[in-house]
Amino acid sequence: MKVGVIFGISELASPKTFEGKVSGFITKLAQEFDVSGGFIVSTKAEFKEAKNQVNFNDVDVLLLYPLTGGTEGVLKEFAVFRRPTVIYGDPYNNSLAAGIELREYFRERLIPTTLVKSFEELKAAFLAYDDLKETLEKFLRMRIGLIGRISPWLINEKLDIPYTGVSLKKFYEYYEKTTEEEGLKAIEEKVEKATEIKEPSKKDLAIAGRVYLAIKRILEDYRLEGFTIGCFDLIEKLGGTPCLALAMFNAEGIPAACEGELNSLLGMMIIRKFFGKPAFMGNVADYGEDYLILTHCTAPLIGRYVLRSHFESGKGVGVEVELPGGKASLFKIRGRRAVVAGVEVTGRERNENRCRTQVRLKIEDAPEFIDGTLGNHHLLAYVDSEELADLLSELGFDVMLY
Repeated sequence: MKVGVIFGISELASPKTFEGKVSGFITKLAQEFDVSGGFIVSTKAEFKEAKNQVNFNDVDVLLLYPLTGGTEGVLKEFAVFRRPTVIYGDPYNNSLAAGIELREYFRERLIPTTLVKSFEELKAAFLAYDDLKETLEKFLRMRIGLIGRISPWLINEKLDIPYTGVSLKKFYEYYEKTTEEEGLKAIEEKVEKATEIKEPSKKDLAIAGRVYLAIKRILEDYRLEGFTIGCFDLIEKLGGTPCLALAMFNAEGIPAACEGELNSLLGMMIIRKFFGKPAFMGNVADYGEDYLILTHCTAPLIGRYVLRSHFESGKGVGVEVELPGGKASLFKIRGRRAVVAGVEVTGRERNENRCRTQVRLKIEDAPEFIDGTLGNHHLLAYVDSEELADLLSELGFDVMLY
């Protein structure tokens, strides 16, 4: 097991004071593990020097040892490598206090992190991460993108993980390189398979196809595995929305979220990577004692569907999908917290005052779930709720299972 090791000391402390302690610790560690690094850092300049000498992206686990207090500022910089992390704190020089602060910083960024204060605990933490290596690699190495901006009404959006930002200006450059003919060709098969086309015109369909092509080329050029897009910003300029494109990508295995929301995208990525399935991102439209209605204008094309306009604007191409019945999970991620509930898809709704895809879910004590959830957008996935809750816990989320 390859371990990247970094020691931190306050700028007020002398490195020479800790040389013996560092040397003894490294010697002991190297008897059982492949050690890289071993630097003592106090400043961001020393952090940069350390990362230039060792590729911490290649280690299996990162070990941070704050030898004194006042080291949080420099040691937190190592979160950029997104490696499973163990923080070693001892009872002296405010080491443990710094370790507790660092642990929360890393966990808030969804990096699995353990705090230990003995060598035996350290080895046990390493072995636990080694057992989860494949799972954690899938999670920590995800490449996601945000096209445009996070929609301003998402007032609870909170997610501090790396993503690639693509401006709307850049998106429009890709869009302008497509033609109406290419757009229609790109979605021809999906149009033919629709059971009905209600509001959309041929021009609407061409715009939808061009949006799909533009995003597809962005994904290829930026090497993204999933994305979210600030979709409402497209309506005024293009007269259309990416609803159909998102539906197609989700059906094709590429997680695609609405409204620039990264939390929902992260949940979609987890469902795709670990269960091989798409997820439906929706708004809670109504609920009763034992039911909940979830709606949106896009959904994975995994059932019969009608091509409609986008509900709020009356423009573009939305989708009204008849999602399959059966057992499923309803869940919401916000930062490092998650709620999960077992549900049953019992049917579809048809109400012209709601978003186009409308699904009715049977859920035990829906008011309790609504009272405890973490914000509006929820994900519906055809996976076992207990398996999903266990996985999210392994990945470092604080999970409430209903």
